[in-house]
Amino acid sequence: MRLSIALFMLTPFLATVEELVNKYIFSDWNFVVFLVIAVILDTMSGFYVSLKLRNIHSFRMRSVWEKIAQYAIGLIIVHGIASHMVDGEPNRVVILVVPFIKGLCYFYMLACEAISIEENLNKIGKGILPHWISSKLLSFKETGKVPAEDEKELQAN
Repeated sequence: MRLSIALFMLTPFLATVEELVNKYIFSDWNFVVFLVIAVILDTMSGFYVSLKLRNIHSFRMRSVWEKIAQYAIGLIIVHGIASHMVDGEPNRVVILVVPFIKGLCYFYMLACEAISIEENLNKIGKGILPHWISSKLLSFKETGKVPAEDEKELQAN
């Protein structure tokens, strides 16, 4: 009984907190679900590889928390840019650029997780992607550029 009264009394406060979070911190919760699933899959595949290779270390779990913190900060910054207002009106310059930047940041986060999962599975010889895609992804991760086919041929000669 007391709990229900307390919840009833806190409802306006919680609604205000939710409003403030959605306005100033983050509001695209649908994307967060996809990102959380990708991080969980990456963590599980990394743990599976560690078990298979008998190479388990406790410090690797710290990197998961660091990654979550980095993604959270990135999402908050992107939300801040996307929600930027000038004199109560959306910033026109930001409106032109933000959909592209927001989508690019979201894609980058998911792509990083997908590449990491593929790397984990390749370590035990169970990669999902064909080798030519996997090698291009790894090359992109190292250099920031996807090598063209003619560049590879020039390098081979």
